[in-house]
Amino acid sequence: MVSEKLLFKDKVVIITGSGGGLGKAYALEYAKRGAKVIVNDLGGTLGGGGSSSRAADVVVEEIKKNGGIAVANYDSVNVHGDKIVQAAIDNFGRVDILVNNAGILRDVSFAKMTENEFNAVVDVHLNGAYKLCKAAWPYMLDQKFGKIINTASPAGLYGNYGQANYSAAKLGLVGMAETLAKEGFRHNIQVNAIAPLARSRMTENVLPPHILKQLGPEKIVPLVLYLTHESTNVTNSIFELAGGFYGQLRWERSSGQIFNPNPKFFTPEAILNKWKAVTDFKDKSFNEVQHPIQLSDYNDLIVKAKKLPVENDQGKKKIQSLRNKVVVITGAGGGLGRSHAQWFARYGAKLVINDIRNPTDVVAELNEMFGAGTAVADTHDIVSQAFQVIETALKSFGRVDVLVNNAGILRDRSFKKMTDQEWFDVLKVHLTATFAMSKAAWPVFVKQKSGYIINTTSTSGIYGNFGQANYAAAKAAILGFSKTIALEGFKRGIRVNVIAPHAETAMTKTIFTQRELINHFDASQVSPFVVLLASGELQTLCGAKGVNGQLFEVGGGWCGQTRWQRSKGFVAVDDPVEPELLRANWSEVTNFKGDTFNPSSTEDSSMAILQSVQNAQMGTKSKDIFKYTSKDCILYNLGLGASSKELKYVYENDPNFQVLPSFVVIPFMSNISPLKMDRLVDNFNYSMLLHGEQYFKLYECPLPTQGSLKTIAEPLQVSDKGGKAAVIIGGFKTYDSKTNKLLAYNEGTFFIRGAREAKNRKPIKGERAKFATKVFKAPANRPPDFETEVKTDEDQAALYRLSGDYNPLHIDPKVAKSVKFPRPILHGLCTLGVSAKALLEHFGAYDELKVRFTNVVFPGDKLKIRAWKEDNGTVIFQTVDVNRNVTVLDFAAVKLVGSGARL
Repeated sequence: MVSEKLLFKDKVVIITGSGGGLGKAYALEYAKRGAKVIVNDLGGTLGGGGSSSRAADVVVEEIKKNGGIAVANYDSVNVHGDKIVQAAIDNFGRVDILVNNAGILRDVSFAKMTENEFNAVVDVHLNGAYKLCKAAWPYMLDQKFGKIINTASPAGLYGNYGQANYSAAKLGLVGMAETLAKEGFRHNIQVNAIAPLARSRMTENVLPPHILKQLGPEKIVPLVLYLTHESTNVTNSIFELAGGFYGQLRWERSSGQIFNPNPKFFTPEAILNKWKAVTDFKDKSFNEVQHPIQLSDYNDLIVKAKKLPVENDQGKKKIQSLRNKVVVITGAGGGLGRSHAQWFARYGAKLVINDIRNPTDVVAELNEMFGAGTAVADTHDIVSQAFQVIETALKSFGRVDVLVNNAGILRDRSFKKMTDQEWFDVLKVHLTATFAMSKAAWPVFVKQKSGYIINTTSTSGIYGNFGQANYAAAKAAILGFSKTIALEGFKRGIRVNVIAPHAETAMTKTIFTQRELINHFDASQVSPFVVLLASGELQTLCGAKGVNGQLFEVGGGWCGQTRWQRSKGFVAVDDPVEPELLRANWSEVTNFKGDTFNPSSTEDSSMAILQSVQNAQMGTKSKDIFKYTSKDCILYNLGLGASSKELKYVYENDPNFQVLPSFVVIPFMSNISPLKMDRLVDNFNYSMLLHGEQYFKLYECPLPTQGSLKTIAEPLQVSDKGGKAAVIIGGFKTYDSKTNKLLAYNEGTFFIRGAREAKNRKPIKGERAKFATKVFKAPANRPPDFETEVKTDEDQAALYRLSGDYNPLHIDPKVAKSVKFPRPILHGLCTLGVSAKALLEHFGAYDELKVRFTNVVFPGDKLKIRAWKEDNGTVIFQTVDVNRNVTVLDFAAVKLVGSGARL
């Protein structure tokens, strides 16, 4: 029953890294619900240095004090993971639940990252989890019961600047979890991965305080408890969670495009010609958009592809950008690497054929086919001698333009029988080598301000595969690693993409089915796509962002793109959140109907989650009613620069006491959330929102100095700016909540970068106020009729925010720096208010105002307000930041009213 409490009586739980943060929160809650807990913590620093028993001991003492059962363990997960499991066996005789939570950070840009910094993070996160799972697996098999949670991260899912090591390790944990879930399914062992954004030692110096406040680890615990309870039947799933948001993440694969795989006509040009079809996520007659847990049905796709006309349409664009470019391909002595080399040579490239065994046959073949000097051989070890491989290219050709990391090995074996040597050998050849080769090429690319890296993952890495825990972990880790270096390389002209090929090679032939061998998935059905990814023509076709950090599945004449899709999710506003609440709302957590989201970056994902949390919180609060008193009026007036000499603004007993007319924007700002912008546009990201224009009209002038107001918001217009941004215009009517009298009306125009007008929704084209749509251009042919300067105070942003603007951008230096401002900025509506006050004092009362925000103001800057008198009581004005000589308010005007107007 829903009311039954989820208990863990006599269940034995191992939690690594549980001396603090998330791990501690897990340990305390498990113990509280009856579990016997192994509290493991090395007690080291965040960077992995040192050790101390104190962290684990404190948690154990607290558990015992509360009547629970726990034992401390101080072993390192990556060195003595087996001993941690043995501690559970020695003390409690079994292990039921394993939460792989331990981790370290060694954040540094890829350009500066050392091999030790990369390996140390992978070792603790990924290899440490492997050691624990490997030691616990036999006991779980014997029991026919087990629950494992691997802790990933948004940085692993999407990449994150300065965390190439962490991203690799964290997505590697997902690949391993997917494989173990498949291997454990028949044995009642369930394995899942979570990607939490929680407040911890790892995040407290990265995320701003206002976000950290919402990200307590106690909001993560309920999902882990629910997933690991014996009554829960969930496995092979990934979840993102933060601040009370719980959503499932799954892969989404495009329907892609098929081509006749005849090697004469299946070319990079043919794929370029159909690129939009490759990357759109629309169902097609030959294939549907899928949400897979395994590779495509290539046997079906190749049969359909071979039925197409042999001569694929080559389009009008010829690939010419690769002529005389230098391409380094690892593992190119045969298979895919050899095929890639042949195709690059066809397009005039120079080749370094790296293979530790025999590259010379391929080199001879290429030089004979395409001319002497086309290719050179290299036999260096790509793990330990990566820089020498790149040196071969520089000595032979003077530059490097493309790196294709292709080399690999297989050591397939069920997880129960897999040896440590088999695990580490596969990770070394795939992951460590990809890091080493990319690292060696990076300074060359940076110096050239250009370069392409094409990394090779696998469908096993994307979806997991029985008997390939090592391979899946390594290949998933390559994907996470690639996403981060793609971010870091973008501004340097470096493009990084990832392919998951399906081809018959010496390495894959042993695992291909008979049907696949009959259909013959030749390497030539993959290589044209690789050549295209290294071309300037593709980047040009796709605009400023180009193709970067993307994942593609390719083979058999079919090419498709794969990305993440997140469920609408469930937001718990309860405090505390209990796992029973998630059980009751599980269908919402995993609901992929309707408003799903395709996050493409850590920022996208995190901001969308926080927006969902904010919307849910707003829905539970009585935000409809805005109550204010004379005290709020005084505070607002002071925030716009009113002084003690202006009693009518700061003293409630003054006979002329009033609130400045721009106060009407305050109830407006409190009611932006009801617009539900995230539902009006696709790819909404709150951090990408700019307040473009503001208009208001007063129906009672002056405004009352106290009252109870209700504001009703509605979207007026939604438009698309060429797919690069979306514009939302909202209308806000503010009423006296007691008399229902209309007091004011606001229109806000919001520019959301990276968003698009939502598809499959009816167009929104509401009627707007005429004054709001007029363009008030400052006269260039005559001087202003009025001009005044107002110096803002250095503390003005701190004061103004107390009127309801709690955006930390205006007070927190860390937040300002994170969005590229040297220090906090003044709210645009504060600049508006300062200007509006100056106009009121010179021209008298007005009932309409319209402005466009064109630049920012820093507290302490001097503002110059310039105004021109027009006919019909209109005053056009501009506001300039004198310190920086930029116009901050433009295309602005007020409409004067009454006998007090001083035109």
